Amino acid sequence: MRKPLTGTFLGVLMGVAVAVFLMRQGIWPLDQMTLFLMPAATGLLGLLMLSMGRDAESNTTLIISVLLLLPMLAWGALGIGEINQSGELNGGCEVLSASDVDETSVTDTSRRDPYEIDLDGGLIWGATSPTVFVDYEWEINANIGGIPVPLDSDTEDNEDASLVNGGEVEDVRAYAEARGINVILLTGVHEVGGFASTCDGFAFVRILGDGVDVVGWAALALAIILFIVLIALMVTRRRAVTTPRGNGTVVVDSDGTSRDRGRHLAGEDTEA
Repeated sequence: MRKPLTGTFLGVLMGVAVAVFLMRQGIWPLDQMTLFLMPAATGLLGLLMLSMGRDAESNTTLIISVLLLLPMLAWGALGIGEINQSGELNGGCEVLSASDVDETSVTDTSRRDPYEIDLDGGLIWGATSPTVFVDYEWEINANIGGIPVPLDSDTEDNEDASLVNGGEVEDVRAYAEARGINVILLTGVHEVGGFASTCDGFAFVRILGDGVDVVGWAALALAIILFIVLIALMVTRRRAVTTPRGNGTVVVDSDGTSRDRGRHLAGEDTEA
C-alpha cells in the first residue's frame, strides 16, 4: 500500500526547512507564504510522489493527507498579497532608528529591503506620538507565519508628559543575552511589530550574524536529504521483477510481499 501520509509529512518538513534557510540567510521572513504555503506545496509534491500507482485501499490516507494540506494552502495563500508589503505605523506616531550599518523609519522598511542591524553593533531609536501617552501599555512581537508572537511588554507612566521617547543599545548581542534571548535565533530577517497606547505598526528587520550560519545551512541540508528520501521511496515503492512463474511477472511491494501480476489482475493474489 502506498504511503500518502508519509509523503505529505516529509514534503511539509522539507518546505519548512527551506523556509528556515531563507529566513536565516536574510532572504525572506517566516511569513504565511514561506511557513504555510510553501510547505503545503512541497507536502502536495511529496503526496503525489508516494501516491503514484497507489492501491485502492490507500484512498483513506490520501483523503486525510489532502484535508491536512488544505488549511495550510488556504492560510498561506492569504499572504500572497503581502509580497510587496512595506512597514506600517498607525495612530499618528513616528519611529526612527539607526544601527551601525543602517538607518531608517518604520515605513521605509519592506520585505525586500529590511532594516539591517549588526548583532555585534549598537542601536538607537526615537519615537514621537501625536498626543501625550500617560500610563499606557506597550508590546513588541514577532510575526511568525501571520501570527503575532509576543516578545516583550510593559507599562509606562510618562510622568514628564513627553511626546518623545527613545533609547540606545550599545551592544545588541549583550542586550539580548542579558534578557535570556538565544542570539542564535536572532540571525536572519524578521517581521517585528507592536503597539504603544493608540499607535501600532510593524517593520522588517534583518539581523546580521557573524561567521557561517550553521543553523541555516543545516536546514538546507535537511531539505535536500528529505527530497532524496522522497525520490528513493518513490523509486523503490513498487518494483517488478521477471520470473518464470505465472504470466512471467511477479510484483514485489516495498514490504517484500510478492504476487503474480497475472493472478493479481484477475483478482487472485498469491503471496510468495
